[in-house]
Amino acid sequence: MQKRILITGGVIVLVLLLAGAAFIGGQLLSGKGLQSLSSDRSGISIAYAGHSITLKVQPAKNLPQTPAVLKGAFDHRQNNSIFVGTGSQVAMPEKNQSGNVISSSGFSGPTFEVVVTSQTTIYKDVTLSQYNGDLHNGQQIQQVVEPGALDEVGQNSEITVWGQQTGGRIVATVFVYTLPQEVNP
Repeated sequence: MQKRILITGGVIVLVLLLAGAAFIGGQLLSGKGLQSLSSDRSGISIAYAGHSITLKVQPAKNLPQTPAVLKGAFDHRQNNSIFVGTGSQVAMPEKNQSGNVISSSGFSGPTFEVVVTSQTTIYKDVTLSQYNGDLHNGQQIQQVVEPGALDEVGQNSEITVWGQQTGGRIVATVFVYTLPQEVNP
């Protein structure tokens, strides 16, 4: 039981780190300087441009209560297979001449194939998009997911998967993605 709690806590911390990374990318692109990012089991702390906030996230109730099989970032897609990079991710978001956000990234761990079938439940994590300047230090927020579409998953998407793993391939039962986003606390 304690092992399950630790694993679930680890998954929550990873989700928070990935949400923080999306936030940081937005801050860097908007010219606000990031000073530090840290996390623990209770939340994520972000410091930038003289401000600091810590958020606590409660997992969405309609997601599986077991630990996810895989957590990582979109690498590429081939038909109904999404390839997910794991380990430390290095992403460098920047604006091109047209003002569009582009990014180059790499992973320190292996890449896994995630097969999405007609039985896979697909959710989009929209937790941070519901806030527009309303995040406060110490605030506890509820993770919010809504029905999603595989065609929306792409570069810089963060992915969490529950399903059956065989080697480097996972047949997904639940697939959650988070799109890159900018949040202004």
